[in-house]
Order: sequence, then C-alpha cells, then structure tokens
Amino acid sequence: MYKTNYDGALFAESEEARIGVIVRDGKGDVIAALAEKIPYPSSVEVLEALATRRAAKFVVELGLSVSEFEGNSEVVWRALKSAEGVHSSIGEIIKDTMSIVGSLRTFSFPHNRRQVNCEAHALAKRAIVSFPLLVWMEHVPTDISHVVIFDFPAS
Repeated sequence: MYKTNYDGALFAESEEARIGVIVRDGKGDVIAALAEKIPYPSSVEVLEALATRRAAKFVVELGLSVSEFEGNSEVVWRALKSAEGVHSSIGEIIKDTMSIVGSLRTFSFPHNRRQVNCEAHALAKRAIVSFPLLVWMEHVPTDISHVVIFDFPAS
C-alpha cells in the first residue's frame, strides 16, 4: 500500500497557487514528491479539489495501482465520499478525480487534519521557488526533509 499526502497553498499577495504531493511506501520511505504552480483558483475549496486530482494523477503517472490519499479539506473529503459535491463549484474536479482513481486497483480517501499533513503543505509552499513543476524521485528537497522525517507516524 502507498500513502499519498497532498495539499494546496494560496498566496493572495502574488495571486499564485501551489500544490504539493508526496507518495510513500508502506515503510514510510518517499517514493516521489511533487511541487507545482497552478493558476490562481476561485476558492480554497477549488484549490484543494485540484490538489486532490493532481495527487491521483501523480499516482497513476508513477505506475502505482494502490494508494491511500490524504488531504485536509473536509469539503473535498465529503464530496469524494458522496455525490453531493457533483453540483458544487468543485463537482467537475471531483468527477475527474474519481475517474482517475477508477483506474487503480485499490484507493481510499481518509480525512486528516492540517497538523498531520505538513509535509505536503511544505512542498506546496516550496513551489514558490521552483519551476512550474518539479518532481523528486525517492527523496524530497533538503530544505524540507526535516518536515518529512518528522511527519511520518510510526505504524
């Protein structure tokens, strides 16, 4: 099983948005990480839905067939768990996400609090100093490695 954490960060002063994604294996080792700048969304909910979709797409791009996706938006989590979000501002993004994860053998979307999703948030914030898209394989940038090491709970 793989665990994929994702988050978005808005920077209103520069009208920029960024997404961070980190994928770990069952031992907690980093498989891959991503930091991406995206166009400024209309709301935080849209940003979080876009981060969810990007995380799902990243897992598929990596060739994985199973993942647990952890984000911290309760609105997005509820939309993923039911059809209620279909008619909201994030409905089409949620449909896209579900279509993407439909190609996986196994997936789940548990909800977590920001306090336990700081690694993905650090990657999202880091995208300010990166190209539009950066991907790291089997490691993360050294400037956020302390967050990643600290953030993975012992199972």
